Amino acid sequence: MSQQPSIANSPRLWSAKTGSAWAEITPNSDVSATRQKLISDILLSPNLVVLCGLGSCLYLKTADGTRLAATMADLWAEVRKDSDFDSVLTRVHFPNGEENIERFLSQCQLAVALSSDPIVKAFIERAETAIVSRCRFVTPDLPLERHEIFLRKAARRSTRLPRMRLFTTNYDLAFESAASRTGFIVVDGFSHSSPSAFDGVTFNYDFVRRDDEREGPEYIPNVFHLYKIHGSVDWELQGDRILRSDIPLRPLIIYPRNSKFESSYNPPFLEMMSRLQLALRQPNTGLMIIGCGFNDDHITQPILAALRSNVALKAIVVSPKLGEEVLQNTSLNTISQLIRNGDERLALLETSFEDLVLCMPDLVAVTEEEEHRRRVSEVRHK
Repeated sequence: MSQQPSIANSPRLWSAKTGSAWAEITPNSDVSATRQKLISDILLSPNLVVLCGLGSCLYLKTADGTRLAATMADLWAEVRKDSDFDSVLTRVHFPNGEENIERFLSQCQLAVALSSDPIVKAFIERAETAIVSRCRFVTPDLPLERHEIFLRKAARRSTRLPRMRLFTTNYDLAFESAASRTGFIVVDGFSHSSPSAFDGVTFNYDFVRRDDEREGPEYIPNVFHLYKIHGSVDWELQGDRILRSDIPLRPLIIYPRNSKFESSYNPPFLEMMSRLQLALRQPNTGLMIIGCGFNDDHITQPILAALRSNVALKAIVVSPKLGEEVLQNTSLNTISQLIRNGDERLALLETSFEDLVLCMPDLVAVTEEEEHRRRVSEVRHK
């Protein structure tokens, strides 16, 4: 892999327009203007696709500054608290000193499949419960300011354009809660009946306003599609139906394991992956990838394939440690090589999600209805 500079303290941009290396972004500079132009071009794309990973939630903290969203290292520390942890390490012959939660749980799963070890089986159940618990951090009083700003800037599009498609690998309910607080309507594949059941065909539905004064229906603004690629803490499998539940007994999610690739092609995850692949192959598509580690082949491979085959696809990758990740990750290095070779469709932006949303332009004016909802909300929370 080619060697690039390591991470800088200031936001940095790497695109064909800035040359063959990282360029630091300073206020009112040419690089800053280039960044704004690149982001605007993505947001104004006829087909806007956003992929968000863990990095979009790392700014969320408790009052004492404790990070709420769990990294893989955090999950390892969580399962390590289990009283049988050391015993299970020995039983599944996991390498001493290695701290990889995905590989460890995969080895546990294999051990159960081969020997039906009851201790390992019980440990897996407790580990999965601990993982879910760490992902249930969104509460009614949790500030989600950056998520709300992001939706106002990215999902508030002209109703003449297709709705923004937001894909996320996160299990949490941050985007759903932010949408509720800002008056956005989420199309997430679930019916509006009770109980709310998953049916992929609902992604083809839309929301319109109809009254006697208009000759025909009018599309309602502030609607976006949400695809949870790895499932959600409020999904539950009951028989052959997937229902939304406040506190499901066992949430339907793809747990951190090496079998994520295979699991992603089972219902309902197959629906999400199919929609992602279709979205990436549409003409005039803008792709914004935020806070993703590019470690899941079932996600990175469709992205790379689309970048190679879809000339009308432009993309920007955003992460606070992108300089380091480019050196370590083959997929990101491939994107960097395309940029180095003059591919103006692509850009790498080294910054955090919370800083990204502040520099994103407001491309659609705020409506009076939105202002009214904001005023009412502020009065309600005082």
